[in-house]
Amino acid sequence: MRELMSAQKLGRSIDEQQFNAMRMKYQMDVDENVYIGDKDLGFYGLLNAPIVENTSNVANSKNGTPQWKTKTPREILADVNELLNATWKAAGWAVMPNRILLPPEQFGYLASQIVSSAGNRSILSYLLENNICTQRGGKLEILPVKWLIGLGAGGTLGHLGTVDRMIAYRNEYERIRYPLTEIQRTPLEYRSLFQAATYWCLLGQLEFVYPATIGYRDGI
Repeated sequence: MRELMSAQKLGRSIDEQQFNAMRMKYQMDVDENVYIGDKDLGFYGLLNAPIVENTSNVANSKNGTPQWKTKTPREILADVNELLNATWKAAGWAVMPNRILLPPEQFGYLASQIVSSAGNRSILSYLLENNICTQRGGKLEILPVKWLIGLGAGGTLGHLGTVDRMIAYRNEYERIRYPLTEIQRTPLEYRSLFQAATYWCLLGQLEFVYPATIGYRDGI
């Protein structure tokens, strides 16, 4: 009761603050489930599924290293197109990937490095314009995801400077989906001076309908 009175004086709702904190935790749990799964429960996510067979390392640059910071824009484009083409081929040339996910560091590097003499074109823009998905009339998205940091074979999840991964896939419900459920609440109960309600939800497992439409490349 004292907490409620103090909250009223401050113009803050305890219920709203608690609900927002709970919703944030729920969103974080869903995020982790979708991307890397739950090893304790024995299932994987979009970024680390053993069912995805199209997995390998990117080629080395002319300097002998695979990391994108050591590569030219053309070499980076070659890595992107190789992954798109290999995934397209694995799907029987029927489904072209339309989304690529990268670790935030590599995404930031692509967005900040300029490739034009006019200073108005980044490597990211260059990739978005010249990849094989765009050249076929599609629209490719390139987005950052923190769970790709250190996720490559031999890397350490979440640790910079190890082995990072990129992924290409077709962002369609028919290819891959997650059974999302919203937070539910029981009816309000009155217990002496207290009011109580139980909030709950179910966390599902990512469904790989067509795993052949997904590809991984490590070492970027």
